[in-house]
Amino acid sequence: MPDSLSLSQILIRSVIRAFHSTQEVLAVEALVQHSCLRDDELAYLLKMNTKDLHRLCASLRDARFLTVHTRPEVIEGKTRPVNRTYYYIDYQQTVDAIKWRVYKTDKDMQGIAKPQDESKEYSCPRCKSQWTQLEVLDSVSMQGFLCLRCEAVLERSQEQEQPGHQQLSRMNNQFKFMTDMLQQIDKGLVPECSFDKAIAVARPIVREATHEVLASVPVEEMGGAGMGKPSAVKGLANTGPKTMQVTISDGNEEAELVESRKRKERFLRENALPSWITDSSVPVPAATAAAAAAPVMSFKMEEDEEDDLEFEDVV
Repeated sequence: MPDSLSLSQILIRSVIRAFHSTQEVLAVEALVQHSCLRDDELAYLLKMNTKDLHRLCASLRDARFLTVHTRPEVIEGKTRPVNRTYYYIDYQQTVDAIKWRVYKTDKDMQGIAKPQDESKEYSCPRCKSQWTQLEVLDSVSMQGFLCLRCEAVLERSQEQEQPGHQQLSRMNNQFKFMTDMLQQIDKGLVPECSFDKAIAVARPIVREATHEVLASVPVEEMGGAGMGKPSAVKGLANTGPKTMQVTISDGNEEAELVESRKRKERFLRENALPSWITDSSVPVPAATAAAAAAPVMSFKMEEDEEDDLEFEDVV
């Protein structure tokens, strides 16, 4: 008796042939034979370009017939790794997906097959009317039940199934190979299939000389050669000063005061008003001149005491 893995492979092959296109059948068949294939290898076997292959495998991935795995690899003659896509079949996931689709389809068909009303078992050969057994119970003769409309002897109709029951029976007959095989698979245990296990037992493909490609090595296997897994991108190194030191020294305060005073005087000279504004050319009357000669208030900065103001009368 075949084991669960062999039964799972037979089930997947049968289902893919019954409900999918030829290209999808060939893709799954290649994965069953080779266990794990890279996208360019599968495209070579199917005679397709990788773009169409990715579109084809996307539909199979959505249907849970295959699993996609991506890993970085370094191609021979190059130093920068690139991501390579691999396909393999996770048999546990695929068998569970088939179980769910069979169950869902069966439930949908059972909803259609629910009887709407009682079927009419008797029909009149003369007026073509149909009657249920309950309706003709009180209209009976030696020959049998009589038609309530024309009193002709009714004929019992052949066993007829409702359209929903016909579809359910047809579905059960078509799905019988799947349900029987699922019961056999459930008696055993489907082994777990991961990418590492699938790539370990993968069968290599033989290419023609005109279709040879450069070999590639996974980045994980080159860790000892100084090429580990690609790390996050780092910015430029910070070459500026790490710290800043501020030094405050106590110098000669008198020299600082003299320098500050000179700076203020220079500022006043640079911002002084021109003579044509301060000295008027208009003759000044005597009264105005006398008023101008009156004492005025002025102030000066004392050099001995800082920031102290002293006022005096200037005559």
